[in-house]
Amino acid sequence: MARSILVVDDENVLARAMADYLTRHGYVVNVEGSGEQALRVVEEEPPDLVLLDYRLPRMDGLQVLRKIKDSHPEIEVIMLTAHGSVEKAVEAMKLGAFDYLSKPIDLEELRLVVKKALESLRRSHELDYLRSRADKENPSHEIVGGSEPMRKVQALIERIASIEATSGREAPAILITGETGTGKELVARAIHALSRRSAGPFVEINCAAIPQTLLEAELFGYEKGAFTDAKTAKIGLFEAADTGTLFLDEIGTMDLGLQAKLLKAIEEKAVRRLGSIRSRRFDIMLIAATNQPLERAIQERVFREDLYYRLKVLTVDLPPLRERGGDAVLLAEHFVGLHARRYNHGGQELSAAAKQAIADYYWPGNVRELSNVLERAVILQHGSELRPSAFLAASPVKTARAPQRRAPAAASGSRTTLDEVEKQHILAALEEHKGNYSRAARAVGISLTTLKRKLKKYQGE
Repeated sequence: MARSILVVDDENVLARAMADYLTRHGYVVNVEGSGEQALRVVEEEPPDLVLLDYRLPRMDGLQVLRKIKDSHPEIEVIMLTAHGSVEKAVEAMKLGAFDYLSKPIDLEELRLVVKKALESLRRSHELDYLRSRADKENPSHEIVGGSEPMRKVQALIERIASIEATSGREAPAILITGETGTGKELVARAIHALSRRSAGPFVEINCAAIPQTLLEAELFGYEKGAFTDAKTAKIGLFEAADTGTLFLDEIGTMDLGLQAKLLKAIEEKAVRRLGSIRSRRFDIMLIAATNQPLERAIQERVFREDLYYRLKVLTVDLPPLRERGGDAVLLAEHFVGLHARRYNHGGQELSAAAKQAIADYYWPGNVRELSNVLERAVILQHGSELRPSAFLAASPVKTARAPQRRAPAAASGSRTTLDEVEKQHILAALEEHKGNYSRAARAVGISLTTLKRKLKKYQGE
């Protein structure tokens, strides 16, 4: 749908010239010559953007701006003035104007500023949507489990979330650790939902999913012309998360150079966009997560020790599913209900044998593996009762991930180490997917970067 623009200017020739130019670029444009007429249009059919002249008959542009922002704060306003007063421009910006342009108007500059304002409006709408969706989903209620380890985790989540509210001070950074698939993002969302920042945005990024050359631009933003493809300015995720929470998943994959810049941003509570000379302050709760032992990464000189201690002030260590007692069956029942509703397979339940198989299995992929296996079982199984055979039919790595299979035993009769189980699991996935690293990584539930790092370690053994 084309964006709508209202031009408010009593200089009819200029107003029509701007309207014609913007119409040729795909916008729907209306023109009014007075503040009173403009306010009537705003009430009857609110536009996305208003181009507002400062000098208007009877009611000046600042008065019109105040009334627009009082009744429709979501509308972006760009001020137009032939009297390039810095004081008036500053006052307009304080009242909520997005930007201002001085007459005579350069039409190309006008188009770029309009595009930038509407892009800002789009991001604002996206954040509003994400906030409302997060409220509806209420992630704090999605942490399922009654085992002692999870009761401790839930108590810690509530204590961390209340720090800012009770102390009146900004919470230090939070580090969530745990194996792949244990629910680190869910915990981050729960902390956000229970904190005083719940009305603000929850912004997340997987540091392993974005090339390192682009990750800096994503985090810190950039100015127009900062590099070849920077046609317009873009805010970074630190700025986008202002007043809310920024979640950095798989922080251990970030390269050392960017780690140094991240540390500086955390300490100064400010970022500088690529290509900019001005720092921009932010107010966020920072949560990082990792499935890697960062202490080992420090020893291997691939993770900064000072950043580690800056992140580790508050730590939530998530237990693997195999250490959560009866939680596996509770989670399985939760996922069956969830997926059955999603695919309109109402009434499906786990058989007693299926529950026993779930309780017996090692679950190397943890909660994520359990959810994925049950989702496939719900889709493929016909009838109301889910039996163990449904899991074997649903699992893409039958020999390595069948729920009936326990962790292999060592020759002496004791269980193998966790590292050995993980190694066998990864190698089985590679064999199943004929050496395709990307598919094997997805099947196991880890990033491609992590898979390659582990294979390199196995080669050195």
